[in-house]
Amino acid sequence: MRALPTIQPAQPGETLYGYGCRVLAFVLATDCTATLSDHDLELADHVYPVAIAHPEIMAIAVDRLTAVRSEVLAAIARRRRLAELDAVDLVGSVPPKGSDRPGGRLSPLQPQPIVRPPSDTAVREPVDIRF
Repeated sequence: MRALPTIQPAQPGETLYGYGCRVLAFVLATDCTATLSDHDLELADHVYPVAIAHPEIMAIAVDRLTAVRSEVLAAIARRRRLAELDAVDLVGSVPPKGSDRPGGRLSPLQPQPIVRPPSDTAVREPVDIRF
């Protein structure tokens, strides 16, 4: 069984920009985001615009960096969703975000019937029909 690749932590004197570029290059080379912290992923996303801004960069490199950025953003979003789910008590004392709106995860499966009061035009005076 192969071990997942890891990145060396930020070195003393290394700027955040330099470390973010190194993280972006790590994901580019390994396609692995599992061993990176949330902070590392956010740094990689932060330096992405600078990485593709070089005037001599080739279009295929921009495409590959964009795909890597999509992987990074997907990992960040997945981790946030998992953190929200972990924060929710399984008993249900804290409902998940968005569950109180119609169509949320905890909304009833059967819709409630819509009860409309009669309109004013539907109310008529009784008519006397004696012969």
